[in-house]
Amino acid sequence: MGAILETAVIVLNWNGWADTERCLHSLLRLDADDYSIIVCDNASSDGSPERLRRWIARSLPSLNAQRQGCGRQPIEVTLLETGGNLGYAGGNNVGLRHALTRGFAHFWILNNDCEPAPDALDWLRRRVAEDGRIGLCGATLVYADGNGRVQTRGGGRFSRLKGRGSAIGGMGRVDARVERAAIEREMGYVSGASVLVTRAFLQAVGPMSEDYFLYWEELDWWVRARGRFRLGYAPQAIVRHRVGASIGTSDHGEGSALSTYYLTRNRVKFCWRHSRVSLPFVYADLGRRVAANVVRGRWERATLLLRAIAGLPFVT
Repeated sequence: MGAILETAVIVLNWNGWADTERCLHSLLRLDADDYSIIVCDNASSDGSPERLRRWIARSLPSLNAQRQGCGRQPIEVTLLETGGNLGYAGGNNVGLRHALTRGFAHFWILNNDCEPAPDALDWLRRRVAEDGRIGLCGATLVYADGNGRVQTRGGGRFSRLKGRGSAIGGMGRVDARVERAAIEREMGYVSGASVLVTRAFLQAVGPMSEDYFLYWEELDWWVRARGRFRLGYAPQAIVRHRVGASIGTSDHGEGSALSTYYLTRNRVKFCWRHSRVSLPFVYADLGRRVAANVVRGRWERATLLLRAIAGLPFVT
């Protein structure tokens, strides 16, 4: 690889090669030079590995030529096949472990349905450089529909009473003035859609817990690190996000069966593991949701919730 690069950008793909290609195009437009991209494919069944190899062979050379024409350095893109559908944490951990052995100082986990602004990485690294205690740093995630609305500023807060996370700054205007320090004081986790991880954090805390499979692993990651690091927020790091493009997550309204199952199961799992004071409210809240679906005759959804609450496997 030559000289050791500063940042490894890790992009997880699962049956979403088109989104991943858009993400890669945006990453090749970053202002920075000292980074490399690692795409981890989670045993996609849509031909993603072949399509992404073809993209690397055909599109990457011309995009790197454009970078060189603008005085920037060419960027390396590596495709790793994880060997199975390991979930969000497992798939990203493959990239983290690979990058850790190559000496990178920072690791930027970025959802494949995200497109960062050209200066986003610079702003993230600048914030981490300002405070050596920061282990995880979040960006300003903006809905990709072009309406200028924020999905979250950095991440979210966690309510121990309700056993629930909530986005900070959600639906606010991206151009609104904010106080970074105030947001960092509120943060209980960094959004997993875009998180810059320091080498010190990864070596001290380890990779994400893989038994969540999807959702809540970013909260677990931070709880395991609490007291040793701080959370950071880079307001100027703008990342456009097509929420839930791969698995049907929805910030507004009901999500897919898959997302509903794991959001429910892992809410119980996280609270049992880290916040048992939350469990009475969590069980009552989920019980109301089950009852509401029964009343409406939505037996499949009610059964799905019950299986998730009990920790039974997801079935299609």
